[in-house]
Amino acid sequence: MFKAIGTRLAALVLVGLAVALPAARLEAAGFALFEQGAKATAMGGAFAATADDPSAMFFNPAGNAFNDKFEMMGGAFLVLRPTAHLDGENPYPGEGYSTNMKKGPYWFGYGYGVLSLSKDVKLSLGFWSPNGLGVPWQDPDTFRGRYIAQRTDLRQLAVSAQLAFKLSDAVAIGGGPELRITDVKLSENLGAVNPFTQRYTDIAHTSIVSTGTPIDITWTAGVLIKPCDRLRVGLSYHAGVKTDLSGYAQFGQILTGNPQFDAAVSQQLPFGKNVAASTSINFPSVTAFGIAYDLTPKVTLEVDGNYVGWSTFQNLAINIEGLPAKNVPQGWQNTWAVRAGASYKATGGSWLAAGFLYDQTPQPDSNAGPLLPDSNRTGVTIGGGIHLAKAFELQFSSMFLWFHQRTITTNQDNFSATYQTFAILPNVGFKSTF
Repeated sequence: MFKAIGTRLAALVLVGLAVALPAARLEAAGFALFEQGAKATAMGGAFAATADDPSAMFFNPAGNAFNDKFEMMGGAFLVLRPTAHLDGENPYPGEGYSTNMKKGPYWFGYGYGVLSLSKDVKLSLGFWSPNGLGVPWQDPDTFRGRYIAQRTDLRQLAVSAQLAFKLSDAVAIGGGPELRITDVKLSENLGAVNPFTQRYTDIAHTSIVSTGTPIDITWTAGVLIKPCDRLRVGLSYHAGVKTDLSGYAQFGQILTGNPQFDAAVSQQLPFGKNVAASTSINFPSVTAFGIAYDLTPKVTLEVDGNYVGWSTFQNLAINIEGLPAKNVPQGWQNTWAVRAGASYKATGGSWLAAGFLYDQTPQPDSNAGPLLPDSNRTGVTIGGGIHLAKAFELQFSSMFLWFHQRTITTNQDNFSATYQTFAILPNVGFKSTF
């Protein structure tokens, strides 16, 4: 028995590495990412009570207690942005100015495996990306918001081992620790008034890169209750975590053409050096509550509510050795997202699903800008699974996400603009059952 378990654990690790290593970059408006499985995404992310595949590690760890077979699941999805548009407003950058974000694509992977230790105890191993964003503006050297941000990248990977216990045929609990690995990159231009021309001009480009990929420990837990044959109620919780990031800043001088001014600038900034830099980010807790009901033996409906503790993200402090600290107030607020989905079990074990979601932005007007232009979002989803062999299922889904148009004229950077974004998130995965 132990030899078989060891072989299966090795298989889980190999599959996890194969999917995780190419996952080089993440993108989302805001921090939290919920698209951690093709079937769950096809149902609009309403999966806390269904939780019937290994992605329950993310959606509700208790769900894996009802899995009596050895299963592996992995996949990846793209983030495509056909539209990510900025229109300027008065007084700055002014009406008539417009630009776009780079379209990408960005992509990342997830992988899970469930192993039965006994009839009522299951071990799960997996990884996913709970938080991430990418905000790359086109033509960064001429972008009018370049003194605020030219590009922002944040990536976070969660690795977890969980135990799920079936307390009875109607009740299960599960949970375990999460290791969070975080990486951040920021870039912007610095400007100053040229005393010889009295014009504000670019004097330097700066990039801040975190190093050492800090590992923080947090936890997740869930409960799944089946009051009757057709009804399921699920509750899950991912604890928040504070990440302290350290790395370096690089400064590259941008020559203005005036030798005297350029010489004065070169004495003020540490060009040509890696200067120690640090910041801290408070990542939110996520609570999911779901109710699923089998309308027929083939049709399941689910409605979920996600409560995200964004109020921990109040300030972004960037410290660079030898320079004044830069504090960027955030003032984010806790938010709700509502998700609903339906799935249909077709013949031969295949399935179809569709869903809907509405997600509130936590970001106040005073904080919205080129660094992160977030807004409320409405999405629709569709997907399916096809059995290609007895033990193998190909899964696919796609989310169509509309970011509500948002006009900001009162932000702290005095950068007034209208933002409008539309994204498509295709997802392809597999599930193997042994």
